[in-house]
Amino acid sequence: MSTEPLTPGLAQRQAIIAQTQSFGLGRYPLGFWNLANLTDHGVHFGEEAAEDWQEAGFTVPMSPALDPTQPAQVAQMRRLLDACGDRGQKLILNDPRVHAGNEAPDYDEQVRGFLADFGDHPALFGPFMGDEPPASRKVGFFADMRRAKELAPHLHPYGNLNPWDEGLEELVGTDTWPHYLDEYATQSGTDLISYDAYKQMNDGEAGIHNYYENLRLYREASWRHGLPFWNTVLSVGHFRYRCPSYDDLRWQFMTSVAAGAHGVTWFFYYLPRVISNFRLSPVDELWDRTPTWGDLRRVQHSFHQTYGDLFTRLVSTRVSFLPWPYGHGQRWTPNELLASVKADRDNHPLLVGEFADLNGGRYVMVVNNSQRENVSLSLVFPGAGVRLFSYDRQGREVEGPSLSSGGIAPVEGGLLSSHWLAPGQEAFYRVEGPVAAGPAVL
Repeated sequence: MSTEPLTPGLAQRQAIIAQTQSFGLGRYPLGFWNLANLTDHGVHFGEEAAEDWQEAGFTVPMSPALDPTQPAQVAQMRRLLDACGDRGQKLILNDPRVHAGNEAPDYDEQVRGFLADFGDHPALFGPFMGDEPPASRKVGFFADMRRAKELAPHLHPYGNLNPWDEGLEELVGTDTWPHYLDEYATQSGTDLISYDAYKQMNDGEAGIHNYYENLRLYREASWRHGLPFWNTVLSVGHFRYRCPSYDDLRWQFMTSVAAGAHGVTWFFYYLPRVISNFRLSPVDELWDRTPTWGDLRRVQHSFHQTYGDLFTRLVSTRVSFLPWPYGHGQRWTPNELLASVKADRDNHPLLVGEFADLNGGRYVMVVNNSQRENVSLSLVFPGAGVRLFSYDRQGREVEGPSLSSGGIAPVEGGLLSSHWLAPGQEAFYRVEGPVAAGPAVL
């Protein structure tokens, strides 16, 4: 169990917000993993690909892999960058010359070749560096990431780490997972910390505990180092992971946001060939959109329309659960922001995320943490002069009920807001007003 501080300081909050906004996305970072390549699948990656990504709500997609020795593929990737730029997207570009940890003796020359081909393009987010380096490649992986950043400080090299699981410390060559994340943050020169977690799409409580353990570990590393963190969640059924439903997609997305993630990516978008029991990715092996595509689009566009760039300006300050905590997290207790949370069924799982902006604004999000059951909630916000602000479907801040609220009413010592929430659905407010003299009650 972690003994790290449970809230970020002002300097860390400032650094996280500054870094997130430096990405130039204008909205919350939403991306995906791409297993396709231009050699075999290039016909699918004209301008229409960027149009499809925009329609689905992505802001930072990943490119297919290219063969940089083929001038036609380099030219095609430049056109794809143009198409992304026209739609306000930034592209994570998968070029093998920049992959980290392969002990290439001419690594600087390879990075410079990548930069000569793509480094000047304003729609380039950064190069894809690689995934889940084991202990044998860790030192070289971190060093190559740092070198790529030194050679192109205007870009954001994107590497991805393992999720924590019991016994994986040996795999990555560390004694504790916080030490592993500290090594990465200090040795790689990274602009963000990214990882993937899928056990939440297994049945049973163990997978949900693992999911929240990872969110806590990566969030606390983010707080320690003033770096945003991104969570990669599941959009394709495989192995023993179920095919995510609409509720599953929303649950993964909103719990990531409420637990402090500064970006969300999906594994994965295209199924370019039949692989084992992988199925129902957003775009399938026939290059057709599946029902998952429509569900994912609905989740992402709903978030964009409601919140716009708001969450690029916020930092998580507290994450808690009721009636019991997951992943060695905190059990929710009343405070000056939220005095009472009551569900219509005993022991219904809820997640409470608290946020702050750099102007002293305070925010609270309550998420239905059940993956299957709806819930009716009553929330009491304390203070005789407390005011609640929410966001409409045009992204405008308005005083009064949130989209999921049945209404707001005064109660002794505060305001009562009632909600029906589907699995993964949120109630979200900016809370303004004097600190209550004592806890309000229903």
